[in-house]
Amino acid sequence: MSKTVEADDRGRIVIPHEIREKHGNRYRVIELDDRVELRPLEEDPIEGLRDAVGDAFDDEPIDEIKRKSRAAARENATECDGNPSTQTGHCRGPQ
Repeated sequence: MSKTVEADDRGRIVIPHEIREKHGNRYRVIELDDRVELRPLEEDPIEGLRDAVGDAFDDEPIDEIKRKSRAAARENATECDGNPSTQTGHCRGPQ
């Protein structure tokens, strides 16, 4: 389905009813070089994560998944020390 819509004077765009019925009411707006995309978000983001990774976290409680994710993010930020790789944009680790 393809529809043309216009932003109003406040920058709002109305997503047609048929699309909201099919994909829901929450979307991530993604700006790419040549376009803007709307990606539907799961009503329950944890369920969306579980759908994406399969049964990898079936035996872990949500609090433990969050704790591990935060610890990994902290570790990655500490290792980066402001020196991202110019090729990948990811950390190169301690220099």
